[in-house]
Amino acid sequence: MKLLAAWAGQICLAVTVFVAAPGVFAQQRPLRRHFVAPAGERYQVTLNLKAESHSVTTETVAAQTYVTPVVHTAEVRVRWSAVRKISSLQNDGSATIEETVTPDPQRCEEVAQISDKTNTELQDSLKAFCTFWLQTENMRYTENDRGVLREASASVSGNALPPLAEAAPQLLSLWLKRAVRPNVILPQLELATGATSQQSFQPASSLLKNARGSETTEWLDSQNEVPAATLHVVQQLLWSSAGLATPGAEKTLSPTQKEEAFFADSLSTLSLQDGSLLRANRSASRTTTRHVDPVPGLPQPPDFSSKLTLTVTIERLP
Repeated sequence: MKLLAAWAGQICLAVTVFVAAPGVFAQQRPLRRHFVAPAGERYQVTLNLKAESHSVTTETVAAQTYVTPVVHTAEVRVRWSAVRKISSLQNDGSATIEETVTPDPQRCEEVAQISDKTNTELQDSLKAFCTFWLQTENMRYTENDRGVLREASASVSGNALPPLAEAAPQLLSLWLKRAVRPNVILPQLELATGATSQQSFQPASSLLKNARGSETTEWLDSQNEVPAATLHVVQQLLWSSAGLATPGAEKTLSPTQKEEAFFADSLSTLSLQDGSLLRANRSASRTTTRHVDPVPGLPQPPDFSSKLTLTVTIERLP
């Protein structure tokens, strides 16, 4: 479990095997962060959370059972500003940073869904998630030249994970806690357009069965008003576990297997002058699928699945 938490918490870390293509960047070594103190950085952060569930309803008429697919969705959006003040530097190139998070006055915004797919209970459950984020917060931490953070003082939320009602392992929650920070963990990969690192792995855990995953890191060119590069990181993990009974369908459907999938995709544009973040688009999802036996009369087995998708957008402000 510790290995899984470390992997999810350091979502942007690169790996060891890479293929370097000819690049256009001036430097051919790993990009590092260069801090100046005192200095400040201002960001606007937007977080979208979308929940989606697929199930069926059954109805028996004259000894004939009819199965109808049902899809429910709910979505909320929250925004806040993040101001980072670089107060001091250490001899190893790291910096002490104070970050202030201020929620947008609009609070929690519900995103309209197709009327017949809207589910009030699902929408209400997302409001608890909003409450977690919509609070002014002051954090103080140390960031080294690779972007790794070490908290120096306790924040309001402390080490609490976002309330996503996620089954263990809480990969999505761990990813989110790191993804909303306006910085990047820089890879060991040399800075060159098209330089790529790839890794496949099979984590061992009692929570995961037949787990298999991969991570790909790539440097992309960036069209920007200042010299910049874009770091693209893709991670995925698939595993399976024993299936559970499907509520409301015990008499007609028998579950066999539950499959889980975690997928994360991050694009972070960085200044080549000091390695600071200019903008980022980060998303992650976790999908749970319960496989059931085929039902006579249906071309495909019924779909019992749920998906939670998080999207984080970060923009540097003047």
